[in-house]
Amino acid sequence: MRKKQSVIGKMILIAILILMTSVNGVAFANEDESTNGNLDISAIDEFMTNEIERLNIPGASLAVVKGDQVEYLQGYGISNADGEKMTAQTPIVIGSVSKSFTALAIMQLVEQGEINLEEPVQSYIPWFQLADKEASKKITIQHLLNHTSGLSTYDGQVSISQGDQTLKEHIQSLENTELTYPIGEQYQYSNINYIILGLVIEEATNKSYKNYINEFIFKPLEMNNSYSDPKDDKNDTISGGYQTVFGFKMPTKQLKHEGTVPSGYLISSAEDMANYMIAQLNQGEFKGKNILSANAMNTMHHPSSFIGNDTSYAMGWEVNNEEISHNGWTENTYSKVVLDGEYGISLQINSMDYFNLNEYDAITSGINKLVHNEKPSISDSHPFMKYVMIDLILLAIVLLIVWSAYRMVKPKNRKVTTFRRILNGLSIFVFNWLLPLIILIGFPKLFGPLSTVTLFAPGIGHLLFIIPLLLFIVGVVKLGKGTRTLKKNTFGV
Repeated sequence: MRKKQSVIGKMILIAILILMTSVNGVAFANEDESTNGNLDISAIDEFMTNEIERLNIPGASLAVVKGDQVEYLQGYGISNADGEKMTAQTPIVIGSVSKSFTALAIMQLVEQGEINLEEPVQSYIPWFQLADKEASKKITIQHLLNHTSGLSTYDGQVSISQGDQTLKEHIQSLENTELTYPIGEQYQYSNINYIILGLVIEEATNKSYKNYINEFIFKPLEMNNSYSDPKDDKNDTISGGYQTVFGFKMPTKQLKHEGTVPSGYLISSAEDMANYMIAQLNQGEFKGKNILSANAMNTMHHPSSFIGNDTSYAMGWEVNNEEISHNGWTENTYSKVVLDGEYGISLQINSMDYFNLNEYDAITSGINKLVHNEKPSISDSHPFMKYVMIDLILLAIVLLIVWSAYRMVKPKNRKVTTFRRILNGLSIFVFNWLLPLIILIGFPKLFGPLSTVTLFAPGIGHLLFIIPLLLFIVGVVKLGKGTRTLKKNTFGV
């Protein structure tokens, strides 16, 4: 009897060990196994650890799926300023990856006959109006999905800082918004397109966007740590975010983004994103359930509007050859999903680094190579040094402004010649008026609206606004002082 009990005990112990090392095909980086199927877990872990340290990333989570199986889930670093561990279950705001969820919801409603891709937006939102009333009648659901509505990237960036409105209020505020291209003619990535689609979902279903996503996407895909509203996270598990201020990571809170959730502020975990990727890779099927038909899924992934560099936009996804992907970032988080037909990779990071976004993108590229048993490119760059250079340049400019202001108040005994006055006047015109105007007018056109730049790149973004103002003020004071001196020398007053 004892021998039989001993055998049973050993069998139970073996079963427990197997369960601990493999749950539904999931491998954890802190286990002894160095591979999981074709994956070299130790190589993935080493690569992730090195990149997180090199880029000074507080926390990240990674999911890898193959076919209909989860191959790898892991959290790295910390999820918040309290030092809580980042896990595969920790929810993070996923940025513009949210657009793929909004597109999926639209395609579900297309299949149900509730929405027609060729129908104008006004068929669902009768009061929808832009500055051009006739053009407003012609924008269709398809145009919005493919970013060919004519709405600009710039206006879409402005919308990020206006998320404290409801969806309806946000769309109502577009009545003076101008189109920058004829409808259907040009691809322009604009958050506004997907904000409008969020309201279309509400109007077509008589449900809030939040309730629709919860009921028809999150629930059937068993995305139990995913939210449309951070208030629904009753256990306070959502990861905190970090912003890079002059090169240093600082924990910050996000603004209110109720009106921009469909374009960039859904929340999900690596574990939940694994389920989402399985549905995307398997033509809408997850654990025997279909959230979308194969035909509709193929339509959603089909390239429609050309972006450049062999890349086109589909519906909530970018397509490059056989690879489907989308990245996203908010003021203090980053995410990217890559689907290559065989594998799906989801990377989420709880920090934002505006000047090193290409380095964040490169992490996913490296993981993609590793899962295909290829060697990733290892960067030897030092991202912090980029900030050191930028900070030193900005510091030098600020010191020059301070020195210039000091020289204005410092008494001068030497006589100022006419040539010197002309030179001073030219200097004021170029450095105190023309240069500030070029920065204030030209900078937003190159890098986006100041409201967004200061939100996404605090510190440096603010200085790029403050420095031109200081230069202009110093110029006005210099001109005033020069005019008084000239009057005194000429008229003796």
